[in-house]
Amino acid sequence: MRKIILIVTTGVILWTCLLIGELAKQRAIINAHLPQAQTQTTEETHAFVLGSERGRLVVYRKGESDPFLTTDTFTYSLPKTDRRRLEQEGIEIEGEDKLRRVLEDYGS
Repeated sequence: MRKIILIVTTGVILWTCLLIGELAKQRAIINAHLPQAQTQTTEETHAFVLGSERGRLVVYRKGESDPFLTTDTFTYSLPKTDRRRLEQEGIEIEGEDKLRRVLEDYGS
């Protein structure tokens, strides 16, 4: 019985470490593509559109057809209504800070 508990506990710890590592990697990718926010007076507001491409969450700059950022987040893991919006018209996001928060929410 102790061996089973030890094996299960080890598995849970390993799975948690993998999950934390993936979240940290996703955050690093997001931060590498988005400059850190500046003061409100000098910050230029950018508009982005979230979409879905080959089953992954993709970010476009508004008005551009080439992806700005392709994430490691699979859209099948998102709520059904969000998946539908991403695949049909996309989700518009105003500003880099809001984009960063949305991507972190979807990535977790």
